[in-house]
Amino acid sequence: MGDRVFDVPLHFLVSSICQNCRRNREISVRFGKLALLCGFLATTARGGLAEERLKLVPRTARNQSARVQIVQEVKGDLKLNADGRQVTRLPFSARGEMDYDQRTVAFDADHRRDVRLYHQATAQIRVGEANQRAQLSPLRRTIVVDCLPKRTQLYSPLGPLTRDQLELIEIQGNPALLDRLLPTEPIAVGDDWQHDDALVAQLFGLDVVRRNELTSTLRAVERDLAVIDFSGTLRGAVAGVPTDVEVKAKYHFERHQQRISWLAMTIKENRSIGHASPGFEVTARIRTSIDPAEVPVELRDSALADLDLKAGAGSLMLEFTSAAGGFRFLHARPWQVMVDRHDVSVLRMIEKGDLIAQCNASKLPNLPAGKRVTLAEFQADIQRALAKEFGEFQQATQGTSADGYRVLRVVVAGQAADLPIQWRYYHISNDAGRQVSVVFTMDAKLIERFAEADRGIITSFAFAEGSADPTVAPVLGPERAAANDETTGRQRR
Repeated sequence: MGDRVFDVPLHFLVSSICQNCRRNREISVRFGKLALLCGFLATTARGGLAEERLKLVPRTARNQSARVQIVQEVKGDLKLNADGRQVTRLPFSARGEMDYDQRTVAFDADHRRDVRLYHQATAQIRVGEANQRAQLSPLRRTIVVDCLPKRTQLYSPLGPLTRDQLELIEIQGNPALLDRLLPTEPIAVGDDWQHDDALVAQLFGLDVVRRNELTSTLRAVERDLAVIDFSGTLRGAVAGVPTDVEVKAKYHFERHQQRISWLAMTIKENRSIGHASPGFEVTARIRTSIDPAEVPVELRDSALADLDLKAGAGSLMLEFTSAAGGFRFLHARPWQVMVDRHDVSVLRMIEKGDLIAQCNASKLPNLPAGKRVTLAEFQADIQRALAKEFGEFQQATQGTSADGYRVLRVVVAGQAADLPIQWRYYHISNDAGRQVSVVFTMDAKLIERFAEADRGIITSFAFAEGSADPTVAPVLGPERAAANDETTGRQRR
């Protein structure tokens, strides 16, 4: 009924009655009582509106499209522990902007797949006194977002992303997940509801949720707009690293269009230092707007017909390029880049919080064209460098890659710091005399978990064009890129 009786506003009836009361004193008491009754009815009607239970059901369907704009600002401190003892802090700030069109190409109860066309994805980053600019490559403007019940994956069907590009677009508060925040049952103003751990983990980029106190509350209904608060605390882990998160946010649901159109969120996060990343204590502010839009030409069926939009082992690989080293390769996502300088590039494989292995890759001085290091020379060099840590050769092979590079592979068992260690040495060279050493180091107890994680890196290895000769001498010896780690790599330098 709302505020109307027979389509006449109640406040109009009350006003009319009061006017009549002033004109006729004899019936003032009777009409006064009626006015009070009408006032009571009006209050009751308005209360009924407040108690109305609403269904906030999103209208998500295949081929739905939107224009999304996001601004993210982060400020705080990085926490570093280079010597393994004292934690130091470094001021950190960043501002990122994203602008993209998206089209939903698959949708059901358990799966949503969006294809995005990025018009802008940039970030200005300041660490201490150093400034850096990050941006998505123009060659990777098309991005697929696969949302499953327990994981979300971003990748490009145009080719592999780099780690920096992935981290640029893989932000907290992924717009493709926001519909899952809505309640599944009818609610009234003032009602709140909780969110399951799987959704929360995906929204905030966590691998594990240990405590989840996040709730949404329907604060108001303003005409066609439902205003919802989203707040609380969260404790979890990323790659085994503990983190505490505090969230204060608000989002809008447009009832007529059945969609979330706006989100503003403040996130305070305190993350510990990990095996392959610094810790941090930061405050992030994210503002997101989502507006209906026509499907751009680049996201129509004709433009997507030749692209493989499904996630596969190849599409999820990341690309690493060492400009100083003059080489590049693909690697699985558990590998994290630690160091990239002229003498060595260091990556670590982190899985479920465990340090599985370390990879050291170094460019070596060029040999005269046609000259090669023999397998026997390579083994002898390895044994001399490992010295007392050498145990035995387990494998020694020679082959040729698909790109025509000669690949020497030597597997060694030994001990370092009283731990049983396996080293997998590779020497890669081409006919022009260019050569690189790649060494994988792991605790012998983790060999099964590591399996053949080295193969993807080696089979995709390529020399980059136009790189300069290295200036370091060709000495094979221990490379301890991280002094706080007991598992060290052995690197030809």
